[in-house]
Amino acid sequence: MIIFVLLNNFSQAQQQPELSAGYQSAKKLINAVRGNQLDYLKHALQLEETFETIKKNSWEALHLEAAALYSELLFRQEKYLALAEHLETYIEVEALKQQWDLYLLFQESKLKLLLRQEDTAAQQSLAKQLEEWLPERHPKQKIIILRTLAYYHTNKDGLKNTLDVALTGLKLSKADDDLASQGFFLRKIGDTYNFLEEKDKGLEFSQRAVNVYEQTKDELFTAKAHWSLGNTLLEAKETKQAIVYLKKALAYFKSVNMLKGLTFSQYSLASVLFSEQQYKDALSLANQNAVLAKSAGVYDMQLASMILISDIYLEQGLFENANEVNDQVFSILDKFTRSSYKSNFLAKRYELKRRLNLTDDAFEAIEQELFFTKKHLEATSENNIKTLQVKFEVKEKEDEILRLAHQKDISEFKAKEEYQQKLIWRLSTAIAIILIAVSLLLFFRQVRQRQKYHSIALTDYLTNCPNRRDIMQAAANKVQKQGLTIAIVDLDFFKKINDQFGHDVGDLVLVAFADAAQKTLRKHDKFGRYGGEEWLFVLNTTNISAVQDIFTRLSKNFASYCIDIKANNPAIDWAITFSMGATISTKTSTNLEELITEADKRLYEAKENGRNQLIIE
Repeated sequence: MIIFVLLNNFSQAQQQPELSAGYQSAKKLINAVRGNQLDYLKHALQLEETFETIKKNSWEALHLEAAALYSELLFRQEKYLALAEHLETYIEVEALKQQWDLYLLFQESKLKLLLRQEDTAAQQSLAKQLEEWLPERHPKQKIIILRTLAYYHTNKDGLKNTLDVALTGLKLSKADDDLASQGFFLRKIGDTYNFLEEKDKGLEFSQRAVNVYEQTKDELFTAKAHWSLGNTLLEAKETKQAIVYLKKALAYFKSVNMLKGLTFSQYSLASVLFSEQQYKDALSLANQNAVLAKSAGVYDMQLASMILISDIYLEQGLFENANEVNDQVFSILDKFTRSSYKSNFLAKRYELKRRLNLTDDAFEAIEQELFFTKKHLEATSENNIKTLQVKFEVKEKEDEILRLAHQKDISEFKAKEEYQQKLIWRLSTAIAIILIAVSLLLFFRQVRQRQKYHSIALTDYLTNCPNRRDIMQAAANKVQKQGLTIAIVDLDFFKKINDQFGHDVGDLVLVAFADAAQKTLRKHDKFGRYGGEEWLFVLNTTNISAVQDIFTRLSKNFASYCIDIKANNPAIDWAITFSMGATISTKTSTNLEELITEADKRLYEAKENGRNQLIIE
């Protein structure tokens, strides 16, 4: 009888694999990895063995999920050829397309792999497809798509797009309590702000990314967050604190032998040694890193390390050594992935060649610097502030090329026969006077341009109202001096308008709202475009009834301005409205960030309660 029961139990286990210990162990591992309770690289062997076991036993319920995790493992292991073969095997499997969570994880791995290749058309096509899928997916799937798009836009220097998708992803991942994704989006936001020279925001979000990641077991992304924060602290001159985080990152990359991470961490530490004038140690580490980066195919870090070596030689007065390394970098400049890297190097090359009186090389360097600066401008043109900054730099480089050309002509002219010396002297004097006059003219022109650019940099280009930087500054100035109301406005179903009728119609709606706000607000009230379809209002009142009256009048005026838009687009068969969340400052609550956060919570409630309404604290 006992033998019969044992045989019967064994038969049931064979028919139902989920009853077996091996199946349960595999499922437990998969859940731990997906829940960020285990680090991919430190449990790589266990994950590989589990994946093979699942395939061998044909456990279909676990097969595709394990395959999706294995894709991410191969990418983190930098096994790109193996990843390509793996994706080719699985990504077109019909059963996978019925499981969107897993299908999107495969698409994430595919786009990250494509970004390492030169097929930009394939990259753009997949990114566009992900954007089209986004509206119809549920929140968990949207997080995967937004995470993938943030990675894509960062790689393409798409500053505005990176910030947009990262902020949206952060909001969704907070609602979903997805700590790992929160950390990812916070890091992307921090890196973007750092690139835009908004160092305080960059530092804030980099620190928040570290705090969140340290609550997970995803040690790779925690290490990357440590590295980002370390570099941000370096730029803020917090060297001692920066070294702590950089060494944490380096320790992890060494423990899993991740070459790319090693090259980035070692370069940052070599830069620290250089800044502290420890030239011998800095030179040794930079040389090691250049060799490691070359062998790992991380060419950006190879060239960055070589540029650092040249800088060290310059500081030591070894100009010929610096020039030799600089020429080596110049010969393989195409290995740099971004135009901004090339432009920065060429600026240094120009200064070095000028110092060594190598005029032709200097002239060539500044011409190429201008070319790559313009390419960088094209790549970042979607960000208005950065565009204006780069345009101004381009203008300065054009003036410098003109000046250098004049100097070269003068030098060649002075080389003629001795009997022309008197004529040359007179001509040189005349040219010098002209150059002084031109320089003065350019100087006053640049002063006027700077004033103009400063004004433009504080104005939203579309609606001609204050932009985020300007309204935030206005709010910060007022909140410390008086009681006021901070309100956040979000246009209802704005994405639907963009998707169905195009961005031109969406732009008309934004302009209509700005016009309505300007008509509605009183003299001492302020508003500005906070981002996308969101607006920040600084109302010079603490009276709830007054705020409600402003909301009512603004709603009426906005509806009036939208009449023509709806008349020209009859398919817009719903009212174009907005939702507002507001909070009132008190003597004890004058922190602007906290007030904005509270207003944003009220806005979220207004959206949840059906939109087209004001909720005020």
